Amino acid sequence: MADSGTPERTRPAGWSRREMLGGAGAIAGFTFLPSRVLGRAGFLAPSEKLNVAFVGIGRRGSYDLREVANLQHNVVALCDVDWRKLEGQQYPLAVEMLEQFPKARRYDDWRIMLQEEAKNIDAVLVASADHTHAAISIAAMKMGKHVYTEKPLAHSVEEVRAMQAAEKKYKVTTQTGCQGHSSEDCRLIVEWIRDGAIGTVREAHIFLSLNPPARRSSYADVLKTLAEKHEVPEEVKWDLWLGPAPYRDYNPAYLLGRWRSWVDFGEGPLGDYCCHYFDPIFWALDLGLPEKIEARPDRDYDWSTNKQVYPHSAAIRWDFPARGRQPSVAIVWHYGPDSGDIPMPPGWDPKEKLPAAGGGIIFGSQGAIVFGPIYASLPLTASTGEYKPVTWGTPTKIRMFPPELERDYKQPPKTLPRPFNHWWDWLESAKARKPAGAGFSYGGLMTETALLGNIACTQKGKILYYDPKAGRFENNPEANQLLRVSYRKGWELPA
Repeated sequence: MADSGTPERTRPAGWSRREMLGGAGAIAGFTFLPSRVLGRAGFLAPSEKLNVAFVGIGRRGSYDLREVANLQHNVVALCDVDWRKLEGQQYPLAVEMLEQFPKARRYDDWRIMLQEEAKNIDAVLVASADHTHAAISIAAMKMGKHVYTEKPLAHSVEEVRAMQAAEKKYKVTTQTGCQGHSSEDCRLIVEWIRDGAIGTVREAHIFLSLNPPARRSSYADVLKTLAEKHEVPEEVKWDLWLGPAPYRDYNPAYLLGRWRSWVDFGEGPLGDYCCHYFDPIFWALDLGLPEKIEARPDRDYDWSTNKQVYPHSAAIRWDFPARGRQPSVAIVWHYGPDSGDIPMPPGWDPKEKLPAAGGGIIFGSQGAIVFGPIYASLPLTASTGEYKPVTWGTPTKIRMFPPELERDYKQPPKTLPRPFNHWWDWLESAKARKPAGAGFSYGGLMTETALLGNIACTQKGKILYYDPKAGRFENNPEANQLLRVSYRKGWELPA
């Protein structure tokens, strides 16, 4: 088995910190950070610390918050719209994060936070619901703040492109929250493919959750929850939570991570995982945007009668054009029981199972690469300064097939930088005023591709031809209407 291993990330004696951070004389694009010093008080001098504000500090945001804090940067402001204390929750709540960072100033409205903290902050991390990402990110970039935004970056193709334009205009350092991008696994996959390990790549298959719920509620039953009447909890700022989305009455079905299943607020399973599983494929093959998309959602999904939730199951295919000497590429997404058979790589043992949480298979003319949940690849946490699996599971190591290809393959030189982790890459890049590894120009390509897949699900069985330059479908006016979203008055994107 080709071992993704644990690379050495220590600073050789005599190398200055300036050299390690990319100054004159830095070594071939590599960055190192001595793991033993992370978490040690006083590692960063006060002048090296950035002041960071956070929007959304619950389930995902709490993780981002602790990563930045453990890298010893200053947590100066925390913004959220749900401050409830709830028992039995699997993930941290915003109120718990506030208790852990008592010196940080609390805000309910991110607009007020940015206004009042304009002179105090250097960077903003956005981990709120998908439908609010673009407005917050663009407003922060317009103020000259560096921005890290969780995936998927935006709620529409129009928003993606507005974020990319702002990144370019305001020349700030951005990062997409696809943390596996900074992992050893992801970088090895890219180096292997570029080295020709599996030959010419023309096809890849992505699979998510091979063990989905045995039975799901019908779409009709799901939609019935919208008619329920609920009082808004005092600690929930409902109007602020809705933000730019069309107004609707409060319903607990939307909160605590469940919002992503609803069309007005999130991007469904595809939006949740696309930037993780697309990442090594897009990077290694230098993909742009697709020119053809076709989706087959489950047979009960009907967009004409259900514009509220995403399909329970879907197979989606994107076709990408040839690039220079590289041929066209097809990527197929498999989610749920109605998503079609996943082809196995050459030499696969039929008794072996694919990673149950999800992953991908990249097929080349000479073999294939199989990877698991890249979002959980190492290095991940900064809290101990060491390699440490995340709580939701360690991924299967990346592997090459057939087995003899993996056995005989000679590892190529490591040509890509090895940042300590994804948050460190963003913060150190921001300090150096240079691009981070997965800025919006890159993360936006993956986000837009996922958004096009969701749109294709509304046009069941139809082939959609897309003009990447114009950002429009060539053959489907109805699908074109879904490239942008409407905003409540007062919540439009910053000009």
